[in-house]
Amino acid sequence: MKQRKPSHAPAVDRAIDVIELLAASERTLALSEIVRRTDIPRQSLIRILNTLCNRGIVDRGEQRGFYGLGMKLLHLGNRLQNNIKLRSVARPLMQELEEKTHKTVELSTLDQDQLVLIEQIEGTEGIRLYTRIGSAYPYFHAIAVGKIYLAHMDPEKRLKVMDKIGLPAVTEHTITHMNELETELLKVRKDGYAFEDQELRKGVRRVVAPIYDFRNELAGCIGIAATLFSFEPEDVENLGQAVRETADKISNRMGKGR
Repeated sequence: MKQRKPSHAPAVDRAIDVIELLAASERTLALSEIVRRTDIPRQSLIRILNTLCNRGIVDRGEQRGFYGLGMKLLHLGNRLQNNIKLRSVARPLMQELEEKTHKTVELSTLDQDQLVLIEQIEGTEGIRLYTRIGSAYPYFHAIAVGKIYLAHMDPEKRLKVMDKIGLPAVTEHTITHMNELETELLKVRKDGYAFEDQELRKGVRRVVAPIYDFRNELAGCIGIAATLFSFEPEDVENLGQAVRETADKISNRMGKGR
């Protein structure tokens, strides 16, 4: 039996023990064998296995009372692999974009229905716009990355999503009406990039373009962020073009169009 640290959640530790045991096995395992090899009480183990099965992490074998890993882990692993590939492909081109614009460059993607920042290169303009890697953006309508994803959604799905999360005013500049948002999304599709003007954070503007993978599906977004003092409204077209060109280069390296 492994020694547990006081700060650990025993049920979570036990669930991980089960997953690791099944991952190390080349065959499905009987409940009795899992009990013996993990030293987890039978009733507790049954509850853990039922939960893992319900979440798709574990599958019940063809033979009653036997268990193996589910396909959900493969799906999650593929998503992680895709994000790692996106970061490794994008990083040198992000560096080039920062050197060209001197502004903070951000790489984001959609993970578990959340917009997540997965890479960032700080600009050299002297004003720090740091956001922790792994941070999730809360609102699709208030940030340029979210506008890209909304613009790529089926209209019916988009209405359902926005009906569920709403259009709250994060700042006084946030779009809060669906008709206005739809007009904005039409512009995003036309221009090939999205612009955010103090809609999530006062004093900050962003311009973001979509990145596509080898399936020509949306894999993420690259953009630049800067303060009002270094990002004037008249800069949008030039910066948008620079971001879109970088996004196209990343998409090509991700296999788009092959």
